[in-house]
Amino acid sequence: MPRDMRNPLDSTAGALQQAQILAQAGDLAGAAQLCRAVVAREPSHFYALFMLGTMECALGQFDRAEKHLARAIKVEPRSTEALTSYGNILLERKRHKEAVAVLSDAIRVQPQNVNALLYRGLGYAELGQHEQALKDFERVLQHDPRSAFGLHNRANALMALNRYSEARSSIEALLRVAPRYVPGFINHALLLSHEKKYREAVTTLDRALLIEPNNPDVFNARGNALAGMNRHKEALENYNQAARLKPDSAAFQISRGNALTALQRHEEALAAFAQASALEPSNPEVHFQRANALMDQNRLTDALAACDQAIALGPTYAPAMLLRANLLLHKDLPSEAMAAYDATIAANPDYPEGHYHRGSALLLHGRFREGWREFEYRWKVADCGFDRPGLHAREWRGEVLAGRSIVIYSEQGLGDAIQFARFLPRLVQMGAKVTFLCHPNLARLFRPFAGAIEVIASSDAIRRFDFQCALMGLAERFGIEPGDLPGAIPYLFAENDLVARWRDRIGSHGLKIGIAWQGNPIGQIDKGRSVPLEKFRALAEVPGVRLISLQKTHGLEQLTQLPPDMKVETLGSFDEGGDAFVDTAAIMQNLDLVVTSDTATPHLAGALGVPIWVALKRVPDWRWMLAGEQTPWYPTMRLFRQTTAGDWESVFSEMARALQTVMQSRSPI
Repeated sequence: MPRDMRNPLDSTAGALQQAQILAQAGDLAGAAQLCRAVVAREPSHFYALFMLGTMECALGQFDRAEKHLARAIKVEPRSTEALTSYGNILLERKRHKEAVAVLSDAIRVQPQNVNALLYRGLGYAELGQHEQALKDFERVLQHDPRSAFGLHNRANALMALNRYSEARSSIEALLRVAPRYVPGFINHALLLSHEKKYREAVTTLDRALLIEPNNPDVFNARGNALAGMNRHKEALENYNQAARLKPDSAAFQISRGNALTALQRHEEALAAFAQASALEPSNPEVHFQRANALMDQNRLTDALAACDQAIALGPTYAPAMLLRANLLLHKDLPSEAMAAYDATIAANPDYPEGHYHRGSALLLHGRFREGWREFEYRWKVADCGFDRPGLHAREWRGEVLAGRSIVIYSEQGLGDAIQFARFLPRLVQMGAKVTFLCHPNLARLFRPFAGAIEVIASSDAIRRFDFQCALMGLAERFGIEPGDLPGAIPYLFAENDLVARWRDRIGSHGLKIGIAWQGNPIGQIDKGRSVPLEKFRALAEVPGVRLISLQKTHGLEQLTQLPPDMKVETLGSFDEGGDAFVDTAAIMQNLDLVVTSDTATPHLAGALGVPIWVALKRVPDWRWMLAGEQTPWYPTMRLFRQTTAGDWESVFSEMARALQTVMQSRSPI
């Protein structure tokens, strides 16, 4: 045949050239067909295999793409383009460990391969190795500081590491580089939600909807912000819209299930999780979230089975392993729970939540030194609920303090601040100049106790100290064991004029018992801890007893729902304004006994040295440990524990018998 009469597609070069033309014109299927013909003739032609794999990837034909790119790499094992594309395919197929290994090969050949670094960072993130992911994204930004993908994923990694303040700079830089990049708006809303600025988060997402009104991820994020405000019905409407826009998304069905759980629509929630499981049968998160929903219904055995399903799908899936440990603890199987916490950490040594919960479990078991070390991971937990203040000082790790200044800052709740303030005088004894940065509404309560300690409610932004330390971190620094407690009791004191004022108001007749029954019902921490007020009836029936309400804010409506023969005295307004507990402390010092559920109230009574009885749920908070009537924290405290979960009747029957003994024998409380 004459040369000019040949079909150019008969030659490999001509076919591949035509394939490129078709691909550039958008005809990927036609281009792939030409490449397939070349591969049929020349099974080891690298470029044909590479082109075919990349086009099949673009067409969503991941099985075929994986096969052809793997063959291309066998032909040219040092081709960074093929290795990078193959790594991307493995990511798409959720084979993240393999993807990271392949992409690492590409980076060894070409250390500045930006795409390989991005993809490997995504792989590390999917494996929960966020520190490694962050390093890859920062290498991308060293090469291209304006990379939208680099900035976006750096922010993702930092937020996964609970380093939200650092993530802010990347989010803001991204929105400057790409002001209409909707994922940037979503991350900005996530940052605002972390700061509890939920309304601002919703406003940010509304701006995103003006750019992309049908973006399901925006509706899902908007639902999350609304859920943060406990507006679960509105959150569900947003999740429903996300699911309508993308009905094949298991993630949106999971969001729906969580919202329905919050609304106590349990059967609908389980149906949403079932739908998510049908969409992604191999996704362990579906069963993990279903386990959370079942736990919310107190169906602990079913929740444990759901956890086991999640772990069967993801043998090292950290959230499910941790929830399994928590469930075993709630099922009153402390030894099995401790082994499950250990297994979680063994499989996921860089999982902060695992260390933090294991720390709480160790403290519950009385293993204080090891527990305090693990408890330090609270700062790395994704949603620890509190942030370190911005202070100009380095972290105190036990250095000599004589002649040095140190600022100690409060964290967590008011009860925690009262419980751990006992350690502050030790710093003074070590020769330190101590400043206590406490909750603003506790400053007045702590000032009489402080003595040589400066108590402040806020710190000047430019003020400098030699050292800083979180209040609860002092237990770890001092290596506190149960035998080292309690220190000087009392260490808090009510104001004398208030004590006198409330003495006149309360009077001296009868056995005066102050009672508190309800913590803040928002959040999981109060679940099972608060006691219905009517359960105190057994105490009211003991002759000569006066029950006097110390309750503030939550649960006051129960006073209007008491049985006709049950009397609880009220004292009118107290602790008004911005100062917490100053009146309550004075009232307590005029009482014979305080009886309360597990809130901040027992810590105040214990710190004042007032006799205090505490009603505890079957598996209590870590600070009360697992057994015994006494606690090393407060010598005037007696613990009354449930023997069966949820059974307050037996707890208060036991209290009533103890109270009758006191009344009959006039023995010390």
